[in-house]
Amino acid sequence: MERRIPPGERTQDIWRELEPIFREEADKGDAEEWCQEAFEGTTRGLERYRVEGPSDEQTKALLARLTPLVAEPERLRFADRLPHAEPGSAPLWVALIRFLAPQVRLFSKSFWIVSAVIMMIGALAMPLIGRSGINSFVFVSTFVAGIGVFYALRSYGTPMSKLEATFPVSPVEMMLGRLGIIVLYDMILALAASVLLSLTGQTGPLFAFIIGWLAPLCFCTALAFAAIVRFGPRIGAGLSLAVWAAQLALRDLLGPFYFMSDTGYAYWGSSRIIAFAMTAMLIFVACWTIRYGGKGENGRYDPA
Repeated sequence: MERRIPPGERTQDIWRELEPIFREEADKGDAEEWCQEAFEGTTRGLERYRVEGPSDEQTKALLARLTPLVAEPERLRFADRLPHAEPGSAPLWVALIRFLAPQVRLFSKSFWIVSAVIMMIGALAMPLIGRSGINSFVFVSTFVAGIGVFYALRSYGTPMSKLEATFPVSPVEMMLGRLGIIVLYDMILALAASVLLSLTGQTGPLFAFIIGWLAPLCFCTALAFAAIVRFGPRIGAGLSLAVWAAQLALRDLLGPFYFMSDTGYAYWGSSRIIAFAMTAMLIFVACWTIRYGGKGENGRYDPA
């Protein structure tokens, strides 16, 4: 067992090592009052902050606990197995989880709860507001999707976005992953609400009702995404909100561009086709802007 040096003896050893330095500084006039007594007084005051090393018994106890862990094979968690899975052999759902899972941690618990509560309010209000010709569930679901996009891309245009641009995952893949989480979560909430509304006879044909809210939800999500990466968060938020408000205010005056109409609308089918087509165009514009328009001195990302 190693012999422990008493505090006083240890202080004297340190002083003998540092004394030549103190004398040299004293000759320069920088340490005139620094003597052995002052040094020993300071070290005695600091002695109470010193932490003793582990005893032999503590070391043996630690080794006894670690030995079984080293002997048995390590059990990999499912999340740890995903990065090591071969891309060609992994099923599609595993590849999707691998693509989306790292982004889930960016969303706080309040986001999941608030989104679900707002979606529930829209479903509950549908029997009341739906009689006035406004499908409240469609407007609420699209509003939740748009707000979710702005929350997911809240780092865009900030110094954090330049740090994210240095990650192995490209900015396009990173943002599409966050966008996918928003769409999937809102679709799950909307599907659950659609089934409940269908059971109470509020939706009509269930498939038509689902297509009715799915098309505007995808359009508003893509619009918010493209507006943010093209014009920045503030202008993008204003533009997206203006389009959403125009849908609510103008309604029938928009003709086939009234994407949030109910199933009884004359241009219901053509409006959904146009909404899906514009969704694809907006996603393309956003990805092109991130990949090619965000580099350089005036770009939002550092040059690659």
